[in-house]
Parts: sequence; C-alpha cells; structure tokens
Amino acid sequence: MEVILNKPVEKLGKRGAIVRVADGYARNWLLPQGIAMIATPGAKKQALSLQRTEARKEQVRRDAATTERDKVHGKSVTVRARATAAGKLYGSVTAKDICEALRQTHGTVVSAGQCRIPSDHLRDLGVHTVKFVFYHDIAADVTVTVKALDEPAAAEAEEVVQSAPKPKPIITGGAIED
Repeated sequence: MEVILNKPVEKLGKRGAIVRVADGYARNWLLPQGIAMIATPGAKKQALSLQRTEARKEQVRRDAATTERDKVHGKSVTVRARATAAGKLYGSVTAKDICEALRQTHGTVVSAGQCRIPSDHLRDLGVHTVKFVFYHDIAADVTVTVKALDEPAAAEAEEVVQSAPKPKPIITGGAIED
C-alpha cells in the first residue's frame, strides 16, 4: 500500500514522502495514529508540491547555516578562569562562556546549544578544539585557549578577610546566637 507520511518516521522517510508499506502496517499503525494518509492521485500531487517547498526551505536553512559557519570557522578565543598551580580549573569553562568570548572577541553571536565540547566542560588550562554544529552536517571548529585568571587584588582581599578577627558569639538565656 502506498501512503504519504504526515510525520517523519525513522527508517521509513521524511514528512511528505510517498512510501510503499505493508497493508497491515498502514491500516493498524500509520493511518490510525495520523502518521500517514493513503496516497490518492490528488494527495500525491499535494505531497510532491510539499516536497518541493520543503526542499526550498531546506536549502535556505543550509545556506544560513553555511553563512554562520563561515563567520565562526577557524576563529580562536581566550577564556580566563581561576585555576590551581597544577593547571586544573576550580570550576569549568562551559559552552556559555565560550559563546560569550566569541561575542566579545569577534562580535559573532552563536547559541550555546550549538557548541559541542568534547568532554562536556573544559576543566584544564591549555588549548582545546570545540565544534559548533549549525546544521546536520555543517559544523565549524573553534580553538579555545583556557588561561589562568590573574587575581592579585582578589587574593589580597581574601587574605585580609581570613586574618580579620571573628566576632564573638552572643550568649543569652542559654542559647548561642551569631
């Protein structure tokens, strides 16, 4: 039986595709679930028109993704973060941090959802390669250099806070209050 898919079906086809399936599969699953409709001559014409429209939209999306990729591909950014003397970060550099660095350094706005960090977060100092996926097979590589954040003023402030005397607790009626 020939049917036209209303929704994409894995291993069968995309929305609007005309496919041949077993009669039972069509009658018992695809048609009752609204996943497909019977391929009549009028519906086939409509499906072909839909496929042409989808192909044009697909090309527009691919062109936009290629343009975005060209803006980002091969760029390098530097992200500064607090780190130990051994080169391990106290926290991590996330996709959001990398996107913000790209925006500040190159003026390019990309979504953190497009960023694919190899191990979820960058936790070491050094040079890392991060991939940005703009479409199914359109991606760009960005070089991210993670450097230690020089915080002499913050370190001095932390030492002052640690050396300051702690307030004495106030004792009233047997309960200790801070």
